Amino acid sequence: MRRFWCSAVLLSLVAACALPRAGAAPLAPVERAWAVPTLELYQEWWTKTEACSGRTGDMSQVAFYAVDSPSGAIALGSEKGHGWWIRDGNRIYLPANALSEEWLVRHEMLHALLQTGAHPTTQFVEACHLASSRVWRDSTLAADPGNPSGR
Repeated sequence: MRRFWCSAVLLSLVAACALPRAGAAPLAPVERAWAVPTLELYQEWWTKTEACSGRTGDMSQVAFYAVDSPSGAIALGSEKGHGWWIRDGNRIYLPANALSEEWLVRHEMLHALLQTGAHPTTQFVEACHLASSRVWRDSTLAADPGNPSGR
């Protein structure tokens, strides 16, 4: 009987560790996310992002996910974004209908290369022009109008 209780306690502890905690980042931003293969085009974009940022990394260590998000916004907790890079597991989440939007995919790749969720102006605006679609279209901008402080 004692062995049964020890096994039951151990099993419940393992199960509790596997469940996302309230208030912490969930395992996926939304329930309708699925893994996508790394497209050949993504390797080209990764190389371009390495070149402009001056950073190198192994794209095979990044997992890409598509999210069913017709509006283009992906919720992560109480926040919404066009895409998300998650440090835990080095994961990138993109709307399924935006998997071929170069600026957005490369924006999240830059987060993965820098290993930060911040948007340093030197890399996101000045060097790579990936801070936003507006900065992508107008490479003369010195700051992202939507995020001038680079947070």
